[in-house]
Amino acid sequence: MNYPSRVLIAYDHFPPIAEDLKLAFNRLNISVEIFHSSDHEHWFYKKVIKRINKLARNLRLIKKDVDLFAQHPLNRLNHLSAKLKSVCDAFSPEMIFFIHGQPYGNQILDGLTVPKLGWWMEPNDDIRELRVNAAPFDIYHSFSQKTLDLLKPEGYQVDYLCHSVSPDRFYPLPETQKKYDVCFVGNWSPWREKVLEAVLNITDSVALYGPHWRKKSKLIANHLNMIHLGDHIIGEDLNTLFNSSKIVLNASRIPGSHGLNMRFFEVLATQSCFLSDAPPELPRHFESGKHLIVFDDLLDLQNKLALLLNDPALSEKLAFFGYQHVLEHHTYDHMAQKLLRQYQLVRLNS
Repeated sequence: MNYPSRVLIAYDHFPPIAEDLKLAFNRLNISVEIFHSSDHEHWFYKKVIKRINKLARNLRLIKKDVDLFAQHPLNRLNHLSAKLKSVCDAFSPEMIFFIHGQPYGNQILDGLTVPKLGWWMEPNDDIRELRVNAAPFDIYHSFSQKTLDLLKPEGYQVDYLCHSVSPDRFYPLPETQKKYDVCFVGNWSPWREKVLEAVLNITDSVALYGPHWRKKSKLIANHLNMIHLGDHIIGEDLNTLFNSSKIVLNASRIPGSHGLNMRFFEVLATQSCFLSDAPPELPRHFESGKHLIVFDDLLDLQNKLALLLNDPALSEKLAFFGYQHVLEHHTYDHMAQKLLRQYQLVRLNS
């Protein structure tokens, strides 16, 4: 394969997707520059532009979508675009991989002739926003098939791209004691609250991490105080938590929403037993009953949780095969190889 020698990745610092993908490219002797968008927010935007816009909107002098400083060079997206141009000029990338939040630098990207790949990795049904995001890219990716189905009829070149995992960040700790029956990590949502209520009818040995639970949850205060151990947990502590739990639980914010979040890949890489509801894309990657266990509704959740807690051999078997599968198919080395195949495809069609 004819690889690019220099790749530019644009994303934020957290989660460390760009850093892990950079290491994967480096293992192929490809040089990588990371453009962290959060590093390029000018003080004038934070102290002046943002405050004046907010005040004007609160006073109803302008509509919510109006920006009084849309053309100002130090406005966030304009300043980001200028910084992106300077990095591209200095680094001369042969491929660009843009992981999207807010779109920026579209005019800069349009002016570059190297293969440009984008990735949207949040649920999004707003076709207007998706058009703006996808426009400058040769191939635009999403972890949601629904997003691709919205863009493809409009002529955009799209492809599916799921999350990956770094085995250096998430890995088994065989000597770690199983302190909890169940752990769950995620923001509060109404569906997730129902899931936790169902779990608490089976076991109260639960470790819960995530923001907004204290403020929004209607769980009995004593239960919440007992299980909610913090708003955030990352890095080695998160790896230890998964290894310390007999079952790692996952639930979408909204039932039936598209796209596999990072939890699927992180948990399986720790060789932990994983119990989750099922986004539509799940069968592309994992088989329920072999790599993990899927629950269909709250009663099914309770039945399967009780089964797993009462059958440690089954839990260990699922954890082992899930671990093998994710390392064989879903590391950042696999993602890097896919992106390089896309690079080749763009080069052949240009």
